[in-house]
Amino acid sequence: MILVATVIATYSTIRTSLIRDQPQVLSAIDETNLAIKQILGFTVGYYGSVLTVTGNNTYAKILALKYLDSGLQNIANMHPQWGTSFKTIACQLSTQWFVSRSSSSADLKMSYNITGLGIYGVTYETSCLLRTNIMNTTANQARLNVTQDNDEPIIHLGKKNFKFYQYATNATWAKVNPSTEPTSFANGTYLIDIPSGVDPYSYLLQIEDPRGIIIVASSFSKYVCTLGWNATFYSSLRGENLIVELLQNGTARWLGQSLGFTTQTKPIPPVPVKLIRLNQTVNGMNREVPFQLEEWGSEYRTPISMASNLSVVSGRTMIVFLTNANVSQTTLWWSGNDSATQTWYAYRNQYFTQDDPSNGILTNGKLRLSLDGSNWLTSQVGTFSAKADFMRINSKTPTYGSNLAYIIHHGVIRDVIHQEAEWSGGITNCPNVYSQLVITLPANATYYTYQLRLMFVQSQQSRSITGLCPIKLSSTTGQPQTENGTSSGYPIVVNGTGLFYNYSASYWKHHWSQMISGTKGFGIMFTDNANRKLYAFDPIAAKTGALKANATDRTIQLLPVERAPTPFTYALDVTWYGAVLTFDGNTPVYKQAGATKTGLWITVEYPPTIAVTTQS
Repeated sequence: MILVATVIATYSTIRTSLIRDQPQVLSAIDETNLAIKQILGFTVGYYGSVLTVTGNNTYAKILALKYLDSGLQNIANMHPQWGTSFKTIACQLSTQWFVSRSSSSADLKMSYNITGLGIYGVTYETSCLLRTNIMNTTANQARLNVTQDNDEPIIHLGKKNFKFYQYATNATWAKVNPSTEPTSFANGTYLIDIPSGVDPYSYLLQIEDPRGIIIVASSFSKYVCTLGWNATFYSSLRGENLIVELLQNGTARWLGQSLGFTTQTKPIPPVPVKLIRLNQTVNGMNREVPFQLEEWGSEYRTPISMASNLSVVSGRTMIVFLTNANVSQTTLWWSGNDSATQTWYAYRNQYFTQDDPSNGILTNGKLRLSLDGSNWLTSQVGTFSAKADFMRINSKTPTYGSNLAYIIHHGVIRDVIHQEAEWSGGITNCPNVYSQLVITLPANATYYTYQLRLMFVQSQQSRSITGLCPIKLSSTTGQPQTENGTSSGYPIVVNGTGLFYNYSASYWKHHWSQMISGTKGFGIMFTDNANRKLYAFDPIAAKTGALKANATDRTIQLLPVERAPTPFTYALDVTWYGAVLTFDGNTPVYKQAGATKTGLWITVEYPPTIAVTTQS
């Protein structure tokens, strides 16, 4: 609709302009040149309109050049008796957006004939430019300079020409005009009141001039995350990677839980995906590192695909990267050049070269996942393996009517698979329930992550859950160890069989359990938010949720419904997040050597904090 309106407005402007009304003042060549320059300005605006929606400069140029040709035909039709014909020799369209010094420009070279007047072979070269330079913010006012062709200042823009980007809670960007007219100066400098709800120190601004040319400028082009690690605990655990999911709204997640921000989060602008880069400061050295851009739906609960490099960052985009205690800072940044190509750090496969989905094998070189047609999986490190089963409800184990969806394999940072559990013939006393299973295999890790979702639809039939096990882990050897609260920041560890539920009136910590034999074993671990989801059904049937470790059958089970039946008929949507670790000589979930108590439990008990700033 925006693009159609632009075309209509352009042709209306050309047909009603003074060019038509005063041919006696202008020569035919001057009139034609002026009309060409005018349509070029609208072409640049049209190019920008497409670019803001798609992020695809190739597609935008194709449409813009068609638009230019159509405009030239319209110019020819204004004086049909002249018999004007045009030939475009070269047309270069470009933008430099989402940075403090932003611009939109076009250079055109063409030839034309006006056969009705005996004029042939006229060569005409022209250009259009709109440029801005965002300067400092003072007293909640944006200060910037706006110029056009030949660096000529533009001094007559009003508040309707400026639109600030305002991030909404529904993961969209609205464009709002300032409430008052800007103050302008003879050199093209403007002072503009920043609307309420827009961060005065990290803002995006669209500028449109009377020619229809637009710029999307940004006061920043870097999103700098300074990571805070608990030195007491991470001194013995520096090289073990966490996988971080950075969302458009600025939050960063580890195992489904937002990392603690010590500053206000800052949403990521709708920049073209191909422009995104990622740097990390590792042991004091700054370097560019691999990352993965993914598309998700249903509020980041359903994986869709790798993000196309011909798209823009949106409420479906997830930026995934690795971090550990050696990383002090992570910087997300972008170049503003529309013709830039995507960095190989966003698409080169270096960890998952041995993936074989056709045979149900995913491997990152350290951990191997084997998946069969029933969708249970086996994880293996070295010579040790552990089996996982999913979504048992009221003693009913699921079947899987469809094959696994390998959403991402041969990934950059991780592989992602998706499945829906089904229960053939239904579940006794538990109607109207649906499921989603998402498993990810991170790079350079010996764990995989799970995201297990149950959607209970409001039911007219009675529903009573007597047992619910989203995930069960098992192997042939090992003795259980389970966290049963903490003391002085360290886990209180119970050895042997146990049913660990919410003992207290408020909240009891059971973040992990492992089955260990010497240096081999397996375990489960989850963050504080997921620990609370272990007790998701406790408000219905008090203290029913539990984590169960069994030394006899060597199993660990996540049991949100176990100690008491849970009757309800209303709709309920709940998701459990966590990680499953397999070890054979590598770091276990928990290890005590003298006074040192180390292991991957630290990553869920004490995730890093983040302080975020923006820089230009």
